[in-house]
Amino acid sequence: MRQVCHLLAFVVLNIAFLPVFSQGSHVVELTLRNFDNYVDGERFAFVFFYASWHDQCAKILEHYEKVGDVFSERDDVVIAKVNAYEEIKLATRYWIDDYPAFRYFIKGSVTEETYRSGTLPADMIRFIQSKSFLRLNTGIFMTPVIDLSSSNFERIVKDKARSIMILYYNVCKNTIHDVGTTFKNEPKCLIGRINCDAEPQICIEQNIPHYPTFKVYSQHNKDGVIYEPGTYQESYSERNLTSFMNALCGTQRILRGRLNEKAGLLDDFNELASLFMKEYHRRDEILMQAKVKALAHEFQTEARMYMSVMARVMSNGAGIITEEIDRLERLIAGPLHANKADELAKRKNILMQFQVLHYERDEL
Repeated sequence: MRQVCHLLAFVVLNIAFLPVFSQGSHVVELTLRNFDNYVDGERFAFVFFYASWHDQCAKILEHYEKVGDVFSERDDVVIAKVNAYEEIKLATRYWIDDYPAFRYFIKGSVTEETYRSGTLPADMIRFIQSKSFLRLNTGIFMTPVIDLSSSNFERIVKDKARSIMILYYNVCKNTIHDVGTTFKNEPKCLIGRINCDAEPQICIEQNIPHYPTFKVYSQHNKDGVIYEPGTYQESYSERNLTSFMNALCGTQRILRGRLNEKAGLLDDFNELASLFMKEYHRRDEILMQAKVKALAHEFQTEARMYMSVMARVMSNGAGIITEEIDRLERLIAGPLHANKADELAKRKNILMQFQVLHYERDEL
């Protein structure tokens, strides 16, 4: 009997997440429960947010099934609708403040973009046919400066996993490219630019008062905030823009993209390093503590770097610290891939932490 109850519970739970179709319909009714199952980045999704009491929405709904029918044989396309008046959380998530409203999601992306064309079935079908084969090019996030236009603006700016500073310009400045190069190896900290002579509508919608204007869109604020220059535009300098972006993104970059002397350091492991260097006879115990702490640590790569230094000191003595710093400095001075340069810089910073503690111990 218990097995039967468990089976029934499993069936009921799965039914709750099934899409809601009208009989013979190829348009899925999405709710908060099943939305993320269908708008998951695997397929192109076209979503109509409607209010049942709205006259224009009612007229669109009469013909919206035709759109679903056209794409009924496409497993990689989802045609959907959401009763935004009832699904308030979904309406809030996608900034639905007027009806009718349409959002679409290209493959590889769960960031919404706004459909602004006609509401006739033919208009929507034509649009979906042109967009449904697109896939997000993730390589764009490694570009020093992303060139924005109406074709990719929302896709980049509304991405809640990333922060971006955008230069709105009519004559571009070289400074923005230098800052972009500094943050090239930070995929969640982007620099973009948009030519307002070529894309005037976007610049009007974003309330750009003059050129150049920097506007910042953090992970938590996609409305954007204008970054104001100082009295003599000193805040437009590469150094100040770099400092601002570090504060915005929680990064530790210096000019030309190298990491500063704090990159890779972890406060809790600094404490263990201090104990390790000062309490010689407890080193086995402290290394074990570090291993346990590293298992669930947010920054496991850096935590393992601390453990590696401890293990090498125990095997070769504290003199290995200075030797390894010298070796890393020679490597960093040469040509390196950006990822490798970051790794070596973090290793050096961690070694420097142990070196300072070693010198302090010798002076006692």
